[in-house]
Amino acid sequence: MKHWMNTRVTLLDSWGAGAAHSLKTPVGHQPEFTLHPRHLRHADGTPQPAHFTIDFPSGFLADGWQAVNFIPLGSKVVRGIKGLPAWTPSQKARYRSAIASIADTLADSRTSRLEGVVPYLTTTNHVGYNKVQLFYVPNAARGKERDLVVVTIATFVAASGEVQARQSGSGYGPPH
Repeated sequence: MKHWMNTRVTLLDSWGAGAAHSLKTPVGHQPEFTLHPRHLRHADGTPQPAHFTIDFPSGFLADGWQAVNFIPLGSKVVRGIKGLPAWTPSQKARYRSAIASIADTLADSRTSRLEGVVPYLTTTNHVGYNKVQLFYVPNAARGKERDLVVVTIATFVAASGEVQARQSGSGYGPPH
């Protein structure tokens, strides 16, 4: 969990209907946010990280992201992406392909991740919810920024007393 401590993430690319909806920013830039640990205290006063909150520069995420808690889940380290070149827009297809190649790992509930729920308003002013998962992929790329954070989003819409999946999306970027 150390890699998430006070980590700033700037997404370099995002795609899919869920990403277009959930990662669209008011200022028109790729999202940027910083994760901060929140602790519980043991009887002796020792802090134990329990969950993470985020903050972000004004306009670099939609309002629904404010005060979201991300819970650490899973224990299996994300593997399967290695040797990507340093990011440039010309490498977009290669990064997306590498992420798609580990889709089964990302879908496995045993995989280590942070997970939270982000509310939003639909175009018809109903509240919907996005399940957002953050995956840390160590040593995925060559160069200065070697690690990668993959963001997956499943968008849910309230429909007659139940929640149904409507769209999905993804994004990624290096931690700083």
